[in-house]
Formats: sequence, C-alpha cells, structure tokens
Amino acid sequence: MNVVTVARDRLSGYLMKGEPARFNDADFDQVLIHAMDMEASDIYFKTSRPVVARVHGRLVRLTTRPLQHAEVVRLVVLMYGANAEVELRKGTPLDQAFSVKVNREMDYRFRWCATGVRIDGAFGISVVMRELKEVPPAAREHEYHPDLWRALFPLQGLVFITGETGAGKTTTLASWIRKIAEDPESDTHIVSFEAPIEYRLDSLSTTSCEIDQSDVPADVASFALGVVNALRRDPDVILVGESRDAETIKAAVLAAQTGHLVLSTLHSNSVPTTFLRLIQACPVQELYSIMGAVIGNIEIIVCQRLVRSTDGRRCAVREHLVFNSHIRNELLKTAATNISLLPYRAGQLLAQFGQSMLQDAERLHAEGRIDRTQVELFRAEDEAADATSLATLGEVAHA
Repeated sequence: MNVVTVARDRLSGYLMKGEPARFNDADFDQVLIHAMDMEASDIYFKTSRPVVARVHGRLVRLTTRPLQHAEVVRLVVLMYGANAEVELRKGTPLDQAFSVKVNREMDYRFRWCATGVRIDGAFGISVVMRELKEVPPAAREHEYHPDLWRALFPLQGLVFITGETGAGKTTTLASWIRKIAEDPESDTHIVSFEAPIEYRLDSLSTTSCEIDQSDVPADVASFALGVVNALRRDPDVILVGESRDAETIKAAVLAAQTGHLVLSTLHSNSVPTTFLRLIQACPVQELYSIMGAVIGNIEIIVCQRLVRSTDGRRCAVREHLVFNSHIRNELLKTAATNISLLPYRAGQLLAQFGQSMLQDAERLHAEGRIDRTQVELFRAEDEAADATSLATLGEVAHA
C-alpha cells in the first residue's frame, strides 16, 4: 500500500496512471485496484462525473474525465447483469457484492449500491462501492481508555456501539470479535447476523472458537429472527448487526437475560441520544417494559466518531459509560418517574462515571494523535448539547 497524507492535492494527487479514453471491464478493475492502493474506503462512479474516492475521510478524484452514461451502464451490467439499467429506470436500487481479482492469491471484495439519479434533468446512475475487508483489524489496548478496555468483554449482557453511518462501528465490533476469537482459551461460540457481511469472521485463525456468520436477509429474514434462532444453537456471544426496531431490541434483551453476551450497533451519537433512540424504537404500549429490561441488562455503551488524525488518516474518538448497579438503579428510578427524562439522566451519569467525547478527544490530543482544532470542535458540541439538554428539561418540567 502507498502511504497517503493530507498533503496530496485532492484533484491531482490521487489520479490513476494511464486513464483510459473510455472504460472497459478491465479498466474498471484497474481503477478499483488503484483506489485500494490509495487506501480508499468508498469509490463513486456517476454519470457525467469523474471517478471519486473517499480516502481517510476526504473526497478525492481518481480520474479527470467525466464518465459517459454508457460507461456507468457498462459497470452496473458487469456487476449485476444485462437488465441492470432497466431495473434502475424502474426505480429499483441495486445492492450486491462484487470482487476484483488482483492476482492468484489476492482479491478485493466490495459491496455496491446503484441508484437512478437526475443529471441535468435526465436519467443518470450513481454507484457507490465500499471495500469489504477479509480480516478485521485487531483491537489494541492503547487505543482505548483503560476503564473501557477493562470492562469491554463481559460474560453476558448488552453492549452497544453507536455512531453515525461511516463511524467505523462495524469495524470496531469485528475487532472485538477477533480479540475474543484469537484467545487460545476462548471456548466461545460466536453467532453473527449482519446486513451485509463486511468481514469474513470465519477466516480468523482460531483454536478454541467457532464462528457462524449469517447474512440478513439472505440467510435469515431479520435480526430479531436471527437472535431467536441463535438461542437454539448453544451460543456464547451473539452479534446483531443493528438494533433497529423493537422486535430486535426485545430479542437482544432476551438473549442477554438468558446469560449471553449480545453485541450490537445503534445509530446515535452519544450516550444520552442512545437512550432517546431506544425510546423512539419502542411502541408506546411496550415502552416501559422494554426500556426496563434494556436498563437491567445493559453493560456498556460506546459511542464512536472518526476524526482526522495528525498522520493524515483517521482515528476513533469514543464516549463510553460502563454500567453498574447504581447507574442501573438511577436510570430505573428515572424511567418510573418520567421516562422522557432518561436521556437527560443518562447524560448526568455519563458526566459522573463515564467519559465524554470531549474528554477522549483531550486524551488523544495529549498523546499527539489529533490536533487542537478537533478538540475545540468537540468542546463546542458539548456546550451546545448541554444547552439543549437544559432547554428540554425545562420543557418537561412545565409540561
């Protein structure tokens, strides 16, 4: 791999050599291989636009020439089949896997999504491709706050990792699985349900761990059904790709209550908003029972965001709260009094017993991994969140 730094010009510093006058199938393979050499995470092909990639958070150009519509059609036909454009014109987005052979021993795997878009008022196609890595990175102790690392692998209960799309949640979850799986005395059966499968966890080298990986919905219809199925298969750890609805949350709680470790993701940006997201996912008639069960079984919430690091790459800033009986009791009392105050109370407990994004950003800055500008951005967010919480508290008090 080439070393990529932010000093490169985004318009000219990442261009492929020998850009073709018109892309054929082999040229598409070459631009994807070039994107991987540039350490891209996502590659964009769109009618009337140059090929663009996201490299350590930056959008950079891989070609100078805008793609003709016929070239983008050729790409989706290569990956999907002859009727690709027909499906897209009917309003059906396409979402599948694709691989490129580099040599006899190596290939790159991608998940791609193609969608019909408007280009100057006419039909066009946008394709976004994301690399699916073979093996996840290892979870390294020095990248975590010491309190979080010590608590990170409980024997049972719920562990949520949260963040916006592209925050690296799946990669972090997979690194935790790798940590468990590579322990020679693990004696662990891991059952995973993902949509899509981004890492081939069964390719990990293990001596005392079995990993079963299922795609949702290709192998199992839903996350909730997957968890119920897993309980019949002697699991120790259940990975749920996303706790996106009440049925999945209830199934995850059931698994935690019966002595299993459940790892899952949520789309929320902080510990307080994680509780807000859980509340919003629950039907009103089941809200108290579900949230009571979640609070009773939750072990850790880790909220993650990727920011630019001083080496031109990205690193994870993490907010976390490790739960104990006192924190659970405080949250249960709040839920019994006014469940809408749960996010606010969770924020107070985070300030007392956890680590905020701002605190972790300060730690990373002290270690020389991120610059002061990133810290100040988190500080401004922290102050804005405090103001919003106080305003919300006032509204609830006068309701």
